[in-house]
Amino acid sequence: MNESTYDVVIIGAGIFGMATAYHIKRSNEDLKVLAVDKAASAGAGNTSQSAAMFRDTFSSEVNLQLSSTTRNFFRHIQNDLGIDLSLKDITYLWLMDRQQFERNKPAVESMLENKIRIEILEKDDIKRKIPELVTDFDDNDDAQMLGLKNIDYGILGYDCGELDADKITRDFYENEFRKLGGETLYSTLITELVLEPEMEKLGIPGEPVGWQKKRVGSVLTDKGNTIKSKIFIIATGAWANELLLPLGINCHVMPLKKYMFRVQHDKLSGFLENEFFNEEKTTPFFIFPVYGLHIKTVKYNNSIWIGGGSVTGKPFIITDPVKIKDENNPLDDTDANPRDYEFDRYLIMSEYLPVLKDLPLTNSWGGFYAMNTMDKNPVVFKPEGIKGLLIVTAGSGSGIMKTDAIGRIAEALYNNKEHAELYGGISFKVSRLGLKNREVDKEYFVI
Repeated sequence: MNESTYDVVIIGAGIFGMATAYHIKRSNEDLKVLAVDKAASAGAGNTSQSAAMFRDTFSSEVNLQLSSTTRNFFRHIQNDLGIDLSLKDITYLWLMDRQQFERNKPAVESMLENKIRIEILEKDDIKRKIPELVTDFDDNDDAQMLGLKNIDYGILGYDCGELDADKITRDFYENEFRKLGGETLYSTLITELVLEPEMEKLGIPGEPVGWQKKRVGSVLTDKGNTIKSKIFIIATGAWANELLLPLGINCHVMPLKKYMFRVQHDKLSGFLENEFFNEEKTTPFFIFPVYGLHIKTVKYNNSIWIGGGSVTGKPFIITDPVKIKDENNPLDDTDANPRDYEFDRYLIMSEYLPVLKDLPLTNSWGGFYAMNTMDKNPVVFKPEGIKGLLIVTAGSGSGIMKTDAIGRIAEALYNNKEHAELYGGISFKVSRLGLKNREVDKEYFVI
């Protein structure tokens, strides 16, 4: 058995893990820092399954600060540092019926007050700019059965768009982390966090026993090796419970399966070509009025990615921490069932976009959201009663667009700072994303 020792070990080299690793190493280059992951490379888990979109259209102060500072940092990387992230402001378009629009009016007014660049589009304007889109279903029996809503308004977000998840994770965070002297270890599964007494061992069987103060002193790998560190940072997302539940730690995360379906066909070229919304002259990222359905448009290969859908009745996936070494871990499943497209998403989307009718599904894949069961925002905290541990997780479907802010908040918590400095000099109180003194204001821009 081999044994190695570090100052900091980040378990999980997805985008949260690599952003945290980079910011901690950048804050103190003398630290010996290791990022370890069971995948063969950084960002190869659920980060790679993401649609990789970003936006600043939030009413919540926390959401706005986390997302806007991250977006601005990504723009700095691409525009000032010259590292291509394939970042494009293709815009977001939320489609709503009249009731949804009225319900979201306070949030829209809040965004306008915060100088978020949005525009309200009315039905006639939407029909003129996107003639392929069906906006009225009052006389459509099939649409009524499916629960479809009319499209009466659109909220267009200008400072919203897409980037390449692999590029930001590997070409920037991992690459810069390594330049600073950080180390990576891939294809290595951490199977157990090993508790030990905080003070000197007393030779008591089963140490640490209940009254002894505890710390995580080392971890075990699937290769039989031991890694020691002063602090371990858990950034494993949907897999977090496998390591934390055996220690009695609740990080309020539940894995929820997500799917993405791609349709690619030359018949989509006319729909994808659009001069009204962005410099790319493509249709924007759509959010439809029902079930959180959305499409990402990819003009260069005439395709659209369809995501979202009703999660009512869909199970959270719970795995047994004792079976963490199992080869058939359901949280590693990246398959999507084509029937979920054929009998669900397709039926809805082909009503809104008849151009999709009879076009074959060309690809599909799946992954997992690490859903925060409290308020759908990330958690960054040190658990009470166990030292040597810091937890960074719960992207809840908006992880990429908040990544850099989360990495800076994790670095501040590691260094015992009360406030993190987000990009652009914005101060953020670290405890706001913790558990004990959590302070996350409610998000009202919800469809």
